[in-house]
Amino acid sequence: MQVLVEISQYAVRAAEEGLIPKFVESLKDTTLNTMAAVKCLYCLAKYCDDRKREIIEAGAVRRIVKRIYNGETEPNTIAILLELSKTEAFVEKIGNTKDCIPLLVYLVSNSNPEIALKAQDVLRNLSSNTHFVVKMAESGFFQSFVARFNQGENNESKYGIFIKQTYSFESHILAAVGHQETRALMASALIEMQLKENSINDLKDKQFVHNLVHMLAANAPACKSACIKCVKKLLQYPKMVKRFLSDPATIPLVLNVISFRSDPILKQEAAEILALLVQACKQPQFQIYQGLQELQSEHSVGLFLQLVEKSEPEFKIQFLHLLIELSNKSKTAQNLIRDNVDAVTHLFSCLDSNQPLVRRWTMKLIYCVSAGDGVPLPPSPGKETAINNLASILICSPDFEERSIAAGIISQLPKDDIDVDEILCKTETLKAIHEVICSSDEEFGGIGAHNNQDKSLLENALAALLRFTGSSKPELQKQVGKLELYPALVRVLSTGNSLAKQRTATALEHLSRSTSSLVSEASIRVRHEDSRSLFNTINLFPNKSWCCSASAENEISCPVHGIACSQRHTFCLVKADAVKPLLQTLSDTNSGVAEASLKALETLLEDHSTLSHATAAIVESQGVEAILQVLEKGTLSAKTIALDLFHKIVNHSRISQPSFQRSEGILIQLLHEDAIRKKVALVLKQMKVLPEQSSYF
Repeated sequence: MQVLVEISQYAVRAAEEGLIPKFVESLKDTTLNTMAAVKCLYCLAKYCDDRKREIIEAGAVRRIVKRIYNGETEPNTIAILLELSKTEAFVEKIGNTKDCIPLLVYLVSNSNPEIALKAQDVLRNLSSNTHFVVKMAESGFFQSFVARFNQGENNESKYGIFIKQTYSFESHILAAVGHQETRALMASALIEMQLKENSINDLKDKQFVHNLVHMLAANAPACKSACIKCVKKLLQYPKMVKRFLSDPATIPLVLNVISFRSDPILKQEAAEILALLVQACKQPQFQIYQGLQELQSEHSVGLFLQLVEKSEPEFKIQFLHLLIELSNKSKTAQNLIRDNVDAVTHLFSCLDSNQPLVRRWTMKLIYCVSAGDGVPLPPSPGKETAINNLASILICSPDFEERSIAAGIISQLPKDDIDVDEILCKTETLKAIHEVICSSDEEFGGIGAHNNQDKSLLENALAALLRFTGSSKPELQKQVGKLELYPALVRVLSTGNSLAKQRTATALEHLSRSTSSLVSEASIRVRHEDSRSLFNTINLFPNKSWCCSASAENEISCPVHGIACSQRHTFCLVKADAVKPLLQTLSDTNSGVAEASLKALETLLEDHSTLSHATAAIVESQGVEAILQVLEKGTLSAKTIALDLFHKIVNHSRISQPSFQRSEGILIQLLHEDAIRKKVALVLKQMKVLPEQSSYF
């Protein structure tokens, strides 16, 4: 029979004899030759179109699906489904058979190419039904989904009912009319699906993205809503971000949702999409994509600022987020915000808001636009109110992130504005900074937060401290001295992260430079012959602060500066035990820590009358090895400062023979660096390694 039915006339005869139900029934009986039954059914489906209905009604599709489920996936089994699916009238019956579509999707990746191809052909035949296309996508097969979406025709009334029952979406979605209805329903279904990398490879289809984005131009709010939610989901994937940006309609259509009257929630979600697009971009891309340039326009930035001012609190946050992302990537957008006096005034008024989230996101935006160019303060009296609010948040807020951002903004306040200094002095800003720095050390107990919040707060508090340590502000420096802050600062050099260490070193440099200036102007200097042994005595008590406190004047003079730095509130690197911690930070050559610490140490060597004592202090603190490490591995700018320090050490102190030999090798290697060759050659000449006359000079 198996051989006979391969001949079309015998296949017709077999059907007429009523054998189809028997062939289907035999598929259940594992004791029979089921392969022969499969072959017979395949031939009947192929040669007898008018018998396909009988094959289906006999339960063939269900029996075949069970065979596939049980691992019986011979090509003829799939071929029966393929022949049956060629007739449009039977597509619904096949697709609605339980597990049929998921199993066919599974077979698409079968190792047997004949089976994989036939399974894919069956799915293609079922793709005329949108319901089935969605089921394919849910099972991970998106080719038909994308193709169907791009057709955009809605010829299936049953599909809307299916979506409503399956996904419980709003009933008003079903009121959408025209070709966008199918796309809206498909997009709604896509939102609920799990996506994998191969899914994204299908969904990044140029036409699919174009059609999806153009749903934003539809009149029906349901279409816009489905589109926005779908785009938001797809933007999680970098390949999709690039595709959306490549479509010139994406950003203008999203902007239209924000610009024109629409549901506030839609506006909020549209702003979220723009923020995601900006966040995923690198700065050079802002010059490539026209849409991103439009976002930086005066009109767009002004629109977002206007919405921040006029929206309800729950919607303000998303527009603030969008402006932050824009400002992080675009100097143009940043300047537009800074130059908008009304907007700046409104932003600072939000610092007094009783909405914590609005206040925090507003502060983030102010901090962002202040980076590098300083805080764009509103005109008086708003200016004074703004500074007082910032100080109040730093001093009183229970929220660590708020305090951190407030400290960051304070660090960016105009440096030469006397009014700002006076307002800060009247508040307890410096005391709050002191509390943060001290609380970072377990010895002080305090309020410690955990994880990254306390790190950020410490970093920004140190940045704010730099306002008080500048050499042009002796009165502010005196306030720092009164707080006994120096020991805590020195400890940060050992316990802080790279940025905290860098800012601490810079603060110490400012304070030390001011002291160096006072010392070099002093006419009286008292030195004892045992000053070197005195330095050793100090090292025996590394945790004692010899000067730098608000207590009575020190009885012991400094081994470098004598009594000149022993006055009350005067800072000295040596007597604050900061020299060794500064030298230890030089091992961090991959950040700005080494350079900042070298600049601080450099202040010790500015007074020629104390050079020999200062270089001795560095040498006795194992400074030569630390400086050589910078010369070997540091940045060019750090190497330049390290060379100056090493040159002075060689001139005024003796170094050990092993250190001399190591330095010689490192310096000879540095002769190959053009930018510092001459400076290196001078040091080598001083070490008598190079002759007086050399081509390096």
